[in-house]
Amino acid sequence: MHTQTQHDQVIDLCCELVRAKSMAGQEAKAAAVAERWMRQLGYDEVFVDEYGSVVGRIHGGGDGPRLHFDGHLDNVPATALEQWTHDPFAADLVDNTIWGRGATDMKGPLAAMICAAAFAPREKLRGTLSVSASVAEEELEGPALSAILRRHPADMVIIGESTLLQAGVGQKGRAGIRVTTHGRPAHSSVPHMGDNAVYRMVEAIQRLRALAPPEDALLGLGILELVEIVSSPYPGTSIIPDRCTVRWDRRLIRGETREGVLAGIRAALSGLDRVDVEYLHVAVPCYTGATLRSDDFHPAWDVPETSELVVAALHGIAAAGLTPRTCPIPYCTNGSGSAGDLGIPSVVIGPGDPAQFHVIDEYISVEQLTSGVKVYLGMIQHFQ
Repeated sequence: MHTQTQHDQVIDLCCELVRAKSMAGQEAKAAAVAERWMRQLGYDEVFVDEYGSVVGRIHGGGDGPRLHFDGHLDNVPATALEQWTHDPFAADLVDNTIWGRGATDMKGPLAAMICAAAFAPREKLRGTLSVSASVAEEELEGPALSAILRRHPADMVIIGESTLLQAGVGQKGRAGIRVTTHGRPAHSSVPHMGDNAVYRMVEAIQRLRALAPPEDALLGLGILELVEIVSSPYPGTSIIPDRCTVRWDRRLIRGETREGVLAGIRAALSGLDRVDVEYLHVAVPCYTGATLRSDDFHPAWDVPETSELVVAALHGIAAAGLTPRTCPIPYCTNGSGSAGDLGIPSVVIGPGDPAQFHVIDEYISVEQLTSGVKVYLGMIQHFQ
């Protein structure tokens, strides 16, 4: 950044976004903030797509690459409000720190991206800069960004999730898997007349917990963790449950496919009858009236450290006066859409500490926020 005005603008934009509550499917206020700022900052095009994502584009001269920056608008709820020392939606600026839900995840990084693209010198820009403020990432990692990129292709994608401004060169994926066992109802006083689906599920759980996790040299171990179990009927009274459903959270490593992940689970449950295995199907009603739909499978991916995009990221980090480093990303991002599904070279890099994701008294430091703008400007400069 070159001026005090630009310094103040990124802080003001971050604060406005934090004040705009925006659960997945309810991002209208935050989207309006992003759209207004893009227009005020002089983007050549600004539009809102059918799902409510805001996209701004800046056109340079020449045949430079199409760079696309993405940050999501939605935030998780602010829970345990009595434990917060700052109002989660006030965006208090105290001790050079912005406090509030979404400050790190990821309205701070989004503000840095929107400002960086606008601050880049137009006369030097050879390609196209696009910035998306996308919807529903907390529910579905990738589909909203993929919808944008299918209509407006990019050569490289920068995902702005917080990394303390290290260059994330690979990312674990995520899948939501439902296992259902079926039985036969009966009165609980005569259980032998029925077939308790919960007991069948106990066997299924034991088998799945015994599975050896796959391992990846970059991303570490794959994870399969039980996150929900429900019997039917619920609440239970004097009826033997005729159905039991378990939801598993599966963290994916490189090379795992939609078909292969389910095949491995089905193989582990082989010989156990009356068991179904499937991906969850997620439908997010958007504030525009459209519905974003996808199966709950979001692949892992990586990008070679020698790629031009990673070189640009390291250049940007150095230009901001920081030590250039790469890192793996243990959580799932919209990069599962850009890189995992569409095969577009992507990197994850953003200001803020990922330890602040979804916690009480979430914050981002002004130093990280403004350094983020410098890193993104340095990446843009690399391609000029």
